[in-house]
Amino acid sequence: MADVDDITARLKERVPGLGGRAWGAAEFGALTATGQLPQATPAAHVIPTGIKGGSQTPRTAAYVQSIERLYSVVLTVKAGDASGARALPVIGELIAAIIAALAGWDWGGRVGVMTFRGCTLSRAVAGAFVYDISFSIPDQLRFAPT
Repeated sequence: MADVDDITARLKERVPGLGGRAWGAAEFGALTATGQLPQATPAAHVIPTGIKGGSQTPRTAAYVQSIERLYSVVLTVKAGDASGARALPVIGELIAAIIAALAGWDWGGRVGVMTFRGCTLSRAVAGAFVYDISFSIPDQLRFAPT
């Protein structure tokens, strides 16, 4: 999927703390199917999470509707210590760097720029923290209905 490839390339380029470890949904799916975590962390996986419909604009001989394309960056960081205290500053820096890399990005061919939506701890498992960092970008459906 070209969208995911563009986002992972931007993360690899703009977030040196990831060490180039940014992949797409297929790699994430392979991990989750086996219940595993990435071997090396920090690691980021870009997942398209949906499309949200907006207002439809009446036009003659054309269908035009605003949409928002939704994406999540799933960040996994192994704690490295029992309490996780050593990982917290690194996690904060990585989250900030991922947000800075994507928020406001004028991603060619879209109606608007990438917008940061939120960040949540989705799970803490096997000595690792997994965060869901959400983004969206406005776009538009435009075609001639048949």
